[in-house]
Amino acid sequence: MPANVQTIAYVGEVPWHGLGKPVPPTVRAAEMIRAAGLDWRVEMRPARGYEPIKRKGKPDIYSRYEIVRVPPVGSNKQEVMLGMVTARYQPLQNVDAFSFFDPIVDQKTATFETAGALGAGERIWVLAKMPGVIKVVRGDECAKYLLLSNTHSGQGAVIVKFTAIRVVCENTLLWALQDGQQAFRVQHSLKMADRLAEVSRLIAAAKAAYEEAAKAFARLAATPIKDDAMLDNYLGALFPRSEAQKKQKQDPQRWTEIKKLLDEKEDLKMSGVQGTLWAAYNAVTRFEDWREARDSTPSKHLDRIWFGSGADLKVKALNEAVRLAEA
Repeated sequence: MPANVQTIAYVGEVPWHGLGKPVPPTVRAAEMIRAAGLDWRVEMRPARGYEPIKRKGKPDIYSRYEIVRVPPVGSNKQEVMLGMVTARYQPLQNVDAFSFFDPIVDQKTATFETAGALGAGERIWVLAKMPGVIKVVRGDECAKYLLLSNTHSGQGAVIVKFTAIRVVCENTLLWALQDGQQAFRVQHSLKMADRLAEVSRLIAAAKAAYEEAAKAFARLAATPIKDDAMLDNYLGALFPRSEAQKKQKQDPQRWTEIKKLLDEKEDLKMSGVQGTLWAAYNAVTRFEDWREARDSTPSKHLDRIWFGSGADLKVKALNEAVRLAEA
């Protein structure tokens, strides 16, 4: 999976692209943001072309404001407009968005690992690693992560996604929470009591999410794909055949590529993996993670597989595989 080249802070090994500033494992939010070059601010400014709305006894407001990325003092970078919002929008600075996470780092429940920005800064993210792994079968483990993100485009909120990374191939695995949501939404507050409450909620949610994920992964690994029809049913739920393909009994191109992965990739032919729904599910996630044809930049690629259509597909792929395993 290509890295986002804007990622310039990391813990541990140097990223494959050779870029970045190393930070210690115990780094806190403010240090991580600064090391990653994300210590710029955003400001709301009246949008050009809009007239002020006069309000008796109150300051004028505008119907539209621009969210502007303002570089740090002394920087030679230019200001950039990131989005358009109404007067009700309240910007949240990068360091404030993630500082609630500091108690989790202090408690060693997780450690920041990488940080970066997508696009021009419309979304920033921090990846934090939790201790321990999910052992699916012998030699096949998944590391546990928390993916925190905040947007400056006028849409979205501070969210945390629970994502496992399969060690043998670096596939990113995403799933929905028990309420069907893909992310834990943080009710951000500057009050310490509120922050500690959010931390407790997040830790509890993460524990529950990874317990369920471990059970689901084990169930998939224990469920053999009995025949070609079972695999076709699974792929058909994700990538339906067209009417013409049904008549001609022809596989869609995506089916062909995923089946090729199942036949060729060593991590999908491991003992305890080959011929199971766990293999089929990981063939789908590998297909989605590593294909780049329709992504013009690494930033857009990462956005798709973590937050966009790729993330949606991964959640659906897991849900469909679990449904088949329980049938």
